[in-house]
Amino acid sequence: MKHFLGVIGGMGPLATSDFLRKLVEHTSAKNDQENIPVMVYGDCTTPDRTENIIGNGPTPYPQLLDAISFLNNAGVGSICITCNSAHHWHEELAKHSSVHVFSIIKASADQVRKKNPNIKTVGVLSTYGTYQVGIYEKALVELGFNVILPTLEEFTTLISPGIALIKADKLPEAEIVFEKASDCLVQRGAEIIILGCTEIPIGMQQQYAKNPAKFVDSNDALAISIAEFYSKY
Repeated sequence: MKHFLGVIGGMGPLATSDFLRKLVEHTSAKNDQENIPVMVYGDCTTPDRTENIIGNGPTPYPQLLDAISFLNNAGVGSICITCNSAHHWHEELAKHSSVHVFSIIKASADQVRKKNPNIKTVGVLSTYGTYQVGIYEKALVELGFNVILPTLEEFTTLISPGIALIKADKLPEAEIVFEKASDCLVQRGAEIIILGCTEIPIGMQQQYAKNPAKFVDSNDALAISIAEFYSKY
């Protein structure tokens, strides 16, 4: 089991399946056996991360810690979490893990530079919870980027409703909403936009396909970083 990747998912289920597909796409494999073996812990009952961060719901931390413990006891070689907002607890979870826990925040921030080394200003579309704890802003500023974030009105009228549409499997409607949200960041100077919620790329597939250089898909960035890590084996 030491080469298995443990995937903490279910937040939400569509985002987890999207990550797994992208992991396969970024893995250089000529047959089934050359792919990365995975063990998925998909607890969709995990309390809403944003609701807890803003003080409206129970903490997801105990269930996230249960996932870390389960996967460590199962003997996986590394772990990833397919939810940006859950990375508010990444540092504590990593302390309780005997194996490496990948950071989707670091993977996404690093991918900005890889896509375009001349980028100076980065926009971030995320859940309101991720925005509140500032994990992307901190990582990007440390790398020397200027950061453009949504306004409270944009979270209220566009981003949060858009994420709800994706969870309800209303993807065409979500596309319309997120096109408006991304345009707002571009108008304020964003040269590239991190899709910092693993569900947002699902609702922006058409926009991403038209101009992939304009966006960093956090699920895709995580998959790339893991595929590169496992290519060393």
